[in-house]
Amino acid sequence: MKASVSLWSADLLNLRADVRRLEQVADEFHLDVMDGNCVPDLVFGLDFVRALVRSTAVPMDVHLMLTQTATQAAAYAEAGARVVTIHHELCNDVRSVLTALRASGSRAGLVVRLRDGLNPESLHLDLVDRLLVMGTEIGVKGQDLDPATPQRVETLVSLRRQHRLAFDIFVDGGIRHQTVQKLASAGADGVVPGSLVFGAPNPIEAVSWIHTLGTQTSSKGAA
Repeated sequence: MKASVSLWSADLLNLRADVRRLEQVADEFHLDVMDGNCVPDLVFGLDFVRALVRSTAVPMDVHLMLTQTATQAAAYAEAGARVVTIHHELCNDVRSVLTALRASGSRAGLVVRLRDGLNPESLHLDLVDRLLVMGTEIGVKGQDLDPATPQRVETLVSLRRQHRLAFDIFVDGGIRHQTVQKLASAGADGVVPGSLVFGAPNPIEAVSWIHTLGTQTSSKGAA
């Protein structure tokens, strides 16, 4: 299983050191871009993403929570984000934005909120490279994983297989030792750990443990 490590949980006054410490093990760094309108908080932004892309070879995974998603998504792709994930409810023409992101060379992601339906049309499965399944309400830290999340992941895995597609399924929110194992068993390709990594005695070992879960899950599937 992959780890897109959330820098929102890093030491924001010593962020460079946290990035350097994890760049040999993190698959991606996850950046929540918030404008303070869609969610209560206000964190990160375009200039920061651009600077971080220049400072490390680890790919950037950007989650946009912006009222002006349609007009700003392309700028984050141009800034070097490997993955740009948008919210359908914050974008009037989701398909156009997803198409433009892919044309720019970024991978196009779409958020699946807790109460969103899981059908191919509303999820635009023909245009997404990643589905970011929310295990909690967006923009708030410290919540527990919604108990229905593993089953929702299993449903998406089944849809992916049924339609012969290859999008990633990542889960964000409520990522804990006991929940990440359930998500791995459900077939998630990755998680967005925050405090699970930065609150651990050894953050490098925490990321390596997540990788091991993926290996175990794959071995079971192969058997």
